[in-house]
Amino acid sequence: MTTEMRSTDEDIDDQLYNRQRYVLGDDAMKRLRKHHVLIVHAGGLGIEIAKNIVLAGVQSVTLQDTINTSMLDLATQYYLSEEDIGKNRAQCSLEKLRALNDYVKVNVSIQSLSDCSNEYFKQYTCIVLTECNLDEMKKMNELCRINNIIFIMGDVYGVFSRCFVDCGQDPFTVYDKDGEQLKEVFINHVSPEGIVTVAGDERHPFQDGDIVLFRELVGLEHLNQCERKIKDINIHQFSIGDISSLGGEYKRGGIAREVKQQSTMDFKSLNEQIHDPKILTTDGSDYWTKTITGEMPGLVYIHAIMLAISEFKQLNQRLPEPNQINQENDETTLRNLSINHLTELTPKDHVINDNHFSSLLKTFVYSAKGAFAPICSAMGGFVGQQVLTSITGKFTPVQQWLYLDAYELIKEISFEKEYSAIKSISPDRYQSLRLCIGDSLVQCLSRQQLFMVGCGAIGCELLKLFALLGVGRSGQITITDHDHIEKSNLNRQFLFHKQHLNQPKSIVAAQSARDMNKELNIQSYTLKVGVGSNDLCSDAFIGSQAIIVNALDNIEARRYMDSRCITNKKPLVESGTMGSKGHTFVVVPYKSESYSNQNDPIDKDVPYCNVKSFPANIEHCTIWAREKFESTFSMKPSLYNSIMSQENIWNRINNGETIDDLPKIYKFMKRKCTNWNDCLNSAREKFDKYFSNKARDLLHKFPADMVDDKGILYWKLPKRAPTPIDFDINNNLHYDFVLSCAKILAKIYAVSVKHEQINDVDANKNIILQTKIEPWQPRNKIIITDPTATKPLLVKHEGDISAEEWKFAQERTKDFKAAPIPFEKDDDYQIDFIATATNLRAYMYGLEPSDRYEIKRIAGRIVPAIGTTTATVSGLIIIEFVKLCLSQIKDLPLDVYRNFYINIALPFLIASEPLACLTQKIGKFDVNIWSSFEIKGNPDMTLEGFITEVEKKYNIKPVLISEGVKSVYAPWMPKASSQLKRKMDDLLSHKLNVTYSDLVVLPDDNDMDIQTDGNSEATPPPIRYYFHS
Repeated sequence: MTTEMRSTDEDIDDQLYNRQRYVLGDDAMKRLRKHHVLIVHAGGLGIEIAKNIVLAGVQSVTLQDTINTSMLDLATQYYLSEEDIGKNRAQCSLEKLRALNDYVKVNVSIQSLSDCSNEYFKQYTCIVLTECNLDEMKKMNELCRINNIIFIMGDVYGVFSRCFVDCGQDPFTVYDKDGEQLKEVFINHVSPEGIVTVAGDERHPFQDGDIVLFRELVGLEHLNQCERKIKDINIHQFSIGDISSLGGEYKRGGIAREVKQQSTMDFKSLNEQIHDPKILTTDGSDYWTKTITGEMPGLVYIHAIMLAISEFKQLNQRLPEPNQINQENDETTLRNLSINHLTELTPKDHVINDNHFSSLLKTFVYSAKGAFAPICSAMGGFVGQQVLTSITGKFTPVQQWLYLDAYELIKEISFEKEYSAIKSISPDRYQSLRLCIGDSLVQCLSRQQLFMVGCGAIGCELLKLFALLGVGRSGQITITDHDHIEKSNLNRQFLFHKQHLNQPKSIVAAQSARDMNKELNIQSYTLKVGVGSNDLCSDAFIGSQAIIVNALDNIEARRYMDSRCITNKKPLVESGTMGSKGHTFVVVPYKSESYSNQNDPIDKDVPYCNVKSFPANIEHCTIWAREKFESTFSMKPSLYNSIMSQENIWNRINNGETIDDLPKIYKFMKRKCTNWNDCLNSAREKFDKYFSNKARDLLHKFPADMVDDKGILYWKLPKRAPTPIDFDINNNLHYDFVLSCAKILAKIYAVSVKHEQINDVDANKNIILQTKIEPWQPRNKIIITDPTATKPLLVKHEGDISAEEWKFAQERTKDFKAAPIPFEKDDDYQIDFIATATNLRAYMYGLEPSDRYEIKRIAGRIVPAIGTTTATVSGLIIIEFVKLCLSQIKDLPLDVYRNFYINIALPFLIASEPLACLTQKIGKFDVNIWSSFEIKGNPDMTLEGFITEVEKKYNIKPVLISEGVKSVYAPWMPKASSQLKRKMDDLLSHKLNVTYSDLVVLPDDNDMDIQTDGNSEATPPPIRYYFHS
């Protein structure tokens, strides 16, 4: 089935959707607005799917449910409370769903599926079933296939979940399989045989079968604008087939850019897929089908048992459960139904592992009536994305089953013992959770003392799950976030609504979580974490917490919190997202490696020379434009205010006193605009300075036909010779730049200008044309060409300025205070300037211009984000959080835990066991990142005494001691011998309320027995010196 629908010109609310736009793109965003989605049943999974789809911005969502709220719903359905028991679940959730997105119509139906006509279902483009029996699923799937409706089914039973997707009986069109940005490479050579060699040392990004488009080839012009399918040869070469018949010979230049290809997928009906399933695995082996030989994976047993539960529900109008009356009957019935399915599923060369099957079956019998909130979140996020993918054709839908579970967690729990205890407990909002993980662990969750850093998208999802799980009820949840709520947050951070704009995230998030569960004990702060930040990161506070939770959006803060956990031997749960991608990472004290052991992708700095003089792509032009904005409209006005606010500044200037940066503010003062005409004239002058004179300066220094001593052109790709741009008043881009620049100048110089003046195009053009433009003169400025060079430090003194010139500046700026404008990505005036400046610079260098919204992404450093990824990642990491809580009751091996990497665009989910921390033998000690050496000091201990204690206690002979970046001792230091006699209290920094200092001690390797694996250097852990024992 093809889901492409004609886009409309309807505007997209960029302030609300800007993060999601960069994930889906405008075409998919507009297609979303055409679709009507029906979600059947408003339990924990159904409400999570509905929440994610409403946030995404479809046209309408209908939540259909005949079931009234029960106590079991409260552990997963966060829009229900004790007051709603006995009332319809969908009706009770309606207003809260509507509050998520004003652009989406949210409706409720309390009809049963059997009472609805076929015409009723035809109004929807996608139907999602939850909590249905097998017969209902089959009938609805058949109806959807006949009527060209997307069919998706999802369920959660206990800690197990499933998803099935059927995009119809017609071929389904995928318009963009992965959502990645187009990749391109510069070309170094193309042979007559079609072997393309890329320029530089980096590998080309293409794969077999990719299509590339060529441009800017010299000598092979017939290949320009041609698309060719490539075959990968090696990391620097690919083949496009023989091109000798095209004529010509490669001379220089050329760019190959990826061309996105549409593809089609075929889907089978639910009935066909029940016993011939294609199941996406989470172990990296892609899909499982019956054709795969070898041992049958556990997910096939889960597939059979969940099918059996759907049948059981159909036959008995209830779910299986263990109790003294019918446990044997329920378990036996479920086993027989499951075996029937397994018999159909099992190829001849597969053998059923009865122990594994029986263990899974018993788990289902005990927990099927319950539902585990983290699994509802993870699967609800994934199913939500499947809805978006299937109705837009953006990304690749799952084909056709996915199973997610927390079996590693519950196989560590004794259910017979726990279930006996549960029967004696009066049911409350945690009853469904008890059926999944037992009461002992539920009580353990309630006792937690945890610290969560960050209350953004992931933080909101985690707080939702803490509320559902009852975390910290008799302990405490402490949260902090220094940010305030912006409109763009409302698209993903669902605890916030429009009435919360500009309020602190942590305070609002805490209250929203309390609204979900009034028993929560949450303390919120608005503090920022970091080195030396506040008492929230002190050893005393971190040491008092049971678990640390990161919900951060930057690597620096993540590593800092990781270091605090290592120092204080605390577990850490870490997660993050970027667009359709996400990761989870669990740090287990004394067992796993830390977050900082991972090699995070490092953002490469763009060489300064590329930004300043030799841009190779639109990113370089955008960075230049933002730097121009900040320098001209923020830094210089701020500098002026700073200098002019100094005491007796004019007397000091007139007396000839040297004042740093004074020449810079003289230019700012001299150019002060006093009216709208001045603003337009100044902006017109900047046009020539940026887009004409700069090009002439470069060509004066490096002529367009310049060659080196080997006859190679200086201006060859990726280096492009600029072309000076002559101002054209009738060119909209030229005029728009001048106007956007003038509007900002008016703000800085507090020029009063009416809206009518700004919009009077004819009058503005007349003023601009009257601007006196000084003819270009060559300037003897240094042009940096070294790609390794960094931006030079600003020169503070720039020549002499006469007394008369200062008098003019003083008169022009008397009592004037500038209004600096810090960069703000959501300010249209600012983006107008940056977008026009970026594209003018692109034209000057012969680069392809870009659209405003892509330039905004680059300038604003906007990280693409979508709520479906966030929900999935948050559910997965909270499963690991619960395992950490269980480890407080019983010791868990490291292989119980899981780290996840996901990309729901492909879709791709890979689970892996955390890596064990590397342990090395240093002397008689086994040392890893969790090891700690300590020396108890006293007021009289000298450095010599400290070294003696270290040698005696740890058999380490120090040759270098440092505290942070400060060197404390080395034998070759001047006066090293006298240093030995100094007291430690005098040598070391002694911070208030800190009783120790961590010292790095490097030993003499010749005197130590060090055993390593040969892959890393072995050093002792930091030695913690306590000032007073």
